[in-house]
Amino acid sequence: MNLQRINLILWGCYLTLSPVWTQEESTSIKPDHQLLWQISGNGLKKNSYLFGSYHSNDPRVFRLSDSTFSAINRVDGIVLEADIYELFTQYDMRIGRAKLKFDSEGRPYTSDRRASKTRYGDEDGRPQFLDLYFQQLAQNMGKGFYVLETIEEQMEAFEALFERSRTQMSLQQLKVIQDNLMQSYLDGDIDRLLTLIQKQMGTGAAYERIIVKRNEHMAVGIDSLCRKRSLFVAVGAGHLAGDKGLIQLLRSRGFRVNQVVASFSPERTEAEKKLRLFSRHTYQDSTYGFSAVLGGIPVRDSSVLTYRLIYQEMGQGNTYVIELEKVYERNFSEYAEDLIDPPKNGSVEEILHQQKIPAYEGIGFEYGVGLCWKRVFEYQGNLVKLMCYGGNKFMNSNRPTNFFNQVIFR
Repeated sequence: MNLQRINLILWGCYLTLSPVWTQEESTSIKPDHQLLWQISGNGLKKNSYLFGSYHSNDPRVFRLSDSTFSAINRVDGIVLEADIYELFTQYDMRIGRAKLKFDSEGRPYTSDRRASKTRYGDEDGRPQFLDLYFQQLAQNMGKGFYVLETIEEQMEAFEALFERSRTQMSLQQLKVIQDNLMQSYLDGDIDRLLTLIQKQMGTGAAYERIIVKRNEHMAVGIDSLCRKRSLFVAVGAGHLAGDKGLIQLLRSRGFRVNQVVASFSPERTEAEKKLRLFSRHTYQDSTYGFSAVLGGIPVRDSSVLTYRLIYQEMGQGNTYVIELEKVYERNFSEYAEDLIDPPKNGSVEEILHQQKIPAYEGIGFEYGVGLCWKRVFEYQGNLVKLMCYGGNKFMNSNRPTNFFNQVIFR
């Protein structure tokens, strides 16, 4: 699976409780905002919800309705199109790499404060894009997590569209399309969103493969999953509307699918506050005796022989790595600088990890990554390498140090 193929999903992203909730008088009600729907009837013991998502880390798409926050809290599990965690160990989501300079003492700095671009937005957006935010909530809250497709199935679906768009559209045309799609999404106008998709794609073979066939496949999966538990199902908003959209397909299967009125309170509701409590995850490793605080659960990188955990903030393009291997050399201090591999003008600083473990820290080169922040030390016969890298703002912030300091060995 190469990087060009992962771009297919990212381009495809742009295409794709019925009672009124009690709110304060100052709450804004948007009756035409059609992103959340309640699924009931047809033998279901508990209601489920269908939500139209947008695969971006743009802060505007995270302005969810009050009822959306409530629905997530109520359900037993969360369903997405695919398991995005599969990509954590395979791809760097940054578009370009941070260009660092070093002062006379070897400390990094930059005169460029612009946010680096990523494949899901940029550094000024949220750490994760919207779908992955939902997935992490499921994991951090201990809810079930389920998928309707594999990553490979999504990529195959978008190949035809990618080839067509690459040959027939200029970058400016793509930008206009994306801007219009985004505005339609923010308005909650799923009918206009579908019209824009059909205008761009036509209603031929590509549309049939990317929208219609996938809708049919996803409707079968939603039907099956909702019969076992209550779920919050988040799919691209382009899949909801139309006579071949998920809303109508689920209705044709005997479900009642009713729009949930969208209300937006000026202050955070109790439901939103509750979800914010699950924005971090403390990972515990009993084998090596350490804990680490991250946004979500890290994954084990099986492509290397050493013990390596990786966690990605795919929206902002930041990656965090915890790596351990047995120590064979006796004089760790003699090769610590080689492990960091600083650039010509960079420096390596001697510090104490957890105020007691001798360690070395600095910016250095890492194969396949470029420059990244590193902290290395020995602990109970193991070489510990903590690494992290990201865009321009990340590399010139205190976030690397915060990450290192929150990896605690007993």
